[in-house]
Amino acid sequence: MSAEHWEQLLDRMEEDANRILDAPEGTAAAHDLQPWTQPETPLPAHLADRARAVIDRQRAAMDRTRTDLDGLRQHLGAVRRVPAPQPPDAPAYLDVDG
Repeated sequence: MSAEHWEQLLDRMEEDANRILDAPEGTAAAHDLQPWTQPETPLPAHLADRARAVIDRQRAAMDRTRTDLDGLRQHLGAVRRVPAPQPPDAPAYLDVDG
């Protein structure tokens, strides 16, 4: 993989992380990210600092996703605690015409 391909891969990974970080609260986990495969050639040395910065963005995006998922779990837990409606003991309507 050439340096240009590495730059494109780093661009894509950074954009994915930024989409998650810029998402409205509670929606970070909804982003569908395309998988990628490890390149066959080593990272060019001049891109090492950029790759570290992308890794930092990805870590921040993972933390954000975990936070959103935790909030979703709490919300679902609260919804599950709401009791199901019970049928009334008596009819709700009285037929006075029939």
